[in-house]
Amino acid sequence: MFAKYLAKYKGGSQRVYRSEIQQFFDFKGLDINQVDAAALHEYQGHLAVQHSPATTKRKFSILNNFFKFVATAVKGFVNPIESLDTFKTHKGAASDEFKKYLASFLAEQNTKNTRRSYENQVKLFFTWAGKDLAEIDIQAILAYRDHLRNEKRHKDSTIWNKFVALNRFFKFVERENRKFKNPIFFKGLKLIFPKKDKGYYSVLSTAESERLLKQVNKRTAIGKRDYALLLLILVYGLRANEVAGLRHKNLERERVKGQQKAWIVDRKGKFQNRPKTAIILSGRALRAFDDWLDTVGRQGVTVDGETPVFLPFIYDRNNQELVIRRDRKHQPLSVKAVENVVKKYLVKAKISREEATLSPHALRHTAFTMLAQEGVKLQDIQKLAGHQDINTTMIYVHAAQSYDDHPGMHNPLNR
Repeated sequence: MFAKYLAKYKGGSQRVYRSEIQQFFDFKGLDINQVDAAALHEYQGHLAVQHSPATTKRKFSILNNFFKFVATAVKGFVNPIESLDTFKTHKGAASDEFKKYLASFLAEQNTKNTRRSYENQVKLFFTWAGKDLAEIDIQAILAYRDHLRNEKRHKDSTIWNKFVALNRFFKFVERENRKFKNPIFFKGLKLIFPKKDKGYYSVLSTAESERLLKQVNKRTAIGKRDYALLLLILVYGLRANEVAGLRHKNLERERVKGQQKAWIVDRKGKFQNRPKTAIILSGRALRAFDDWLDTVGRQGVTVDGETPVFLPFIYDRNNQELVIRRDRKHQPLSVKAVENVVKKYLVKAKISREEATLSPHALRHTAFTMLAQEGVKLQDIQKLAGHQDINTTMIYVHAAQSYDDHPGMHNPLNR
């Protein structure tokens, strides 16, 4: 069994592991089934006389891995180190190495919500596993999947998202440490990919879009905000998080030909390859935008670069009206808040889809479909959408086929 275990390693590593494990068994002349707490304590004291605490820990870590191997191969064998807290060599989420990698990984995430989500998911796993990075293997990953399914009874979509976060963390560690191998292999995990909401790819007609906008009471402060917010999605196809995250520092100071340039940052995509897109506000969208900004000024809100363009509201009981919430002037709207704004006016306009939930993303698809129908170049739509792959943009071309002039009309067999 010892030879079988050592066969997993090559060269110098094999020699080190052979020597360390042999030293322990030679120390007391014990058989593997005779190893108990007393023998381990005695060996620990023996090592402490000659070695530093770090070296002693390393030696016990090597022993621990060997005993774990035996436990998987021999029925009824219990790892004598794992069963004693005194000799556990791993710290899991409390490990300094883990904390260092996690901090560096989170620093690469561009949005606060993403950082918070990834941090929670990664810490949850390591707290549950109670193991250090080097000890995480496919068995630990599979056990965690089963734990989430059978004990926590999480939805398939929730489990998928948890493993996406873990996978990205492990890929980061693999990039930083060549000795570490990402233990996650999605195909082997047999996770169920979350289905897109049936309303995800829905598109509103021009008439439905106008009906939606007419539901907004533009005489109120919150109505002015919602009207501008809806137009930014319907005209420029911004995502809910991009609208919520738009700040005054993202607006160009000087206007050209009376038009306002705004920079959309932290767009969707791979790290260090996320496009930074400029949109130019004009026409109806710009008028609504300015109307909202004037309202902010009239309500006495002091604005700086970090102030979100779209601010939250709170009910003022004294005046019995909704007012801009000044105590959170640096806190942007949540994605959920933007979704609620869209949902509110969709319900008012009585716009729905059978067995589908319409969302801000349906309005985003509406914007690009309208542009494609108007003959805007595919490459221009791609830049506006922030798509890294033009194939993602192709869906709008297919949706934009005209009833007056579509490819099928020109097929000679169809004349």
